[in-house]
Amino acid sequence: MRISEVEIHEFDYRVERTGTVGGNWVYDPDSTAEPPGFVLTIRTADGTEGYYRGFAFTPPSIAQVKMVAEEHLLGRDPLERRGIWQDCWRALRHTDHFGLGAIDVALWDLAGRYYDESVSTLLGGYRDSLPTYASTTFVDDAGGLDGPEAFADYAEDCLDRGYDGFKFHAHPEVRPDVDVAICEALDDRVGDEMALMIDSSSLYRTHADALRVGRVVDDLDFFWYEDPMHDGGVSEQATKKLVAELDTPMLGLEHVRTGPYGTVDSLANGSTDLVRASAHLDGGITGALKTAEAAEAFGCDVELLLGGPSHIHLMSALRNSNFFEHGLLHPEGTWILNQGFEGEPESIDEDGRMPVPDGPGLGVDIDWSFVERRRTGHTLFE
Repeated sequence: MRISEVEIHEFDYRVERTGTVGGNWVYDPDSTAEPPGFVLTIRTADGTEGYYRGFAFTPPSIAQVKMVAEEHLLGRDPLERRGIWQDCWRALRHTDHFGLGAIDVALWDLAGRYYDESVSTLLGGYRDSLPTYASTTFVDDAGGLDGPEAFADYAEDCLDRGYDGFKFHAHPEVRPDVDVAICEALDDRVGDEMALMIDSSSLYRTHADALRVGRVVDDLDFFWYEDPMHDGGVSEQATKKLVAELDTPMLGLEHVRTGPYGTVDSLANGSTDLVRASAHLDGGITGALKTAEAAEAFGCDVELLLGGPSHIHLMSALRNSNFFEHGLLHPEGTWILNQGFEGEPESIDEDGRMPVPDGPGLGVDIDWSFVERRRTGHTLFE
């Protein structure tokens, strides 16, 4: 069995009542966002196919898939995922490896369809549903999630729906006072019943601001404190200093694209307590699995960045992962979680857990009518 075609369908999403502030997604009742997306199809001569629906950093991901399609994919056995992964990791070494995530996930989907087994089964998965936390859009100033009471009200709603945890993204205009007030309101309203997290998304420009907010979440016993420093977590010395000064576990490396190799350096240096991994951005299911197992060997947990079917299947097989991230959520908006798929595969059940699809491959089907209706580009390598 050999790869005979690599096909990319480009399209755009439609997200109503959503805009950006400084590149961060926020509620905006007067805006409609139309971010780019794509579907990568890897096809063999006998018609076996695997798919990846992309939603994050679409332009560089597509560009990098195109960089390696002819030399490293066409003519290869698609079941040799590890060999393809290694070749593409090296080929994309001067970039951030974005394209490898799409390639690897599509190959896992193809393998599952070939063997008529779910990706979870191929991974040795042992959970059929996952504990899940609600992950919100950023603080807005438009009458949505615009302050402590709004967030506390929404957290109560998420608690009623069964979510195990709640995380908010900080104010995109860098307002630590607002972030602190939201932390306190969440703790007061649902702190005894939900795990609480703050994602500062590398917004704080000074160590003083990061430390100030960190000491508050220490007092409130938050589950984690995520990526506070403006350098994006690249400086191990800066984050190591903060880790040493705070008790709340620091979740880092979301914005660092060094994969499992850089992760072990950060863990060995004590510059993070918990690590981020992403099938979308860090080399697919194979890359994120490498990172998770490296973290496990250090006695550390890994948390998968945002959702998608690939993360549902991967987390079903991980021992050292606490929650599935369901986001980005807002009481007045619907994010792009399920757009491009048939049905709504990324939806919690009545107990607030995320079910693991049990169909072949990723267990989801592409909504080709949606893709064709909103298509903006098409590329075929054969």
